[in-house]
Amino acid sequence: MKLKLYFLSFLGFLYFNQIFLTKSSADIGINSIIKIFCIENVKSEMIKANRVYTKSFGNKVCNCYLKNIEQNIEHEKSILKCKEEINKNLN
Repeated sequence: MKLKLYFLSFLGFLYFNQIFLTKSSADIGINSIIKIFCIENVKSEMIKANRVYTKSFGNKVCNCYLKNIEQNIEHEKSILKCKEEINKNLN
């Protein structure tokens, strides 16, 4: 009887982990797609402003944006907040 209970508990644990890992990987995938679009947007904005784009700068801006989006800050407010933060760090 104990063997059956352990076996069922083990199967339940595996099932729970599969659901949790699937959800996490989906979230990671969405963030990756958003980050790709963000980096391309930052790059084009920098080119329009006749500035030199660096990969580290794009990552800083996009990490800031993703952090704000994950905290349920609106898209436009997140952009403004990141621009202010980056400008403050540059000066």
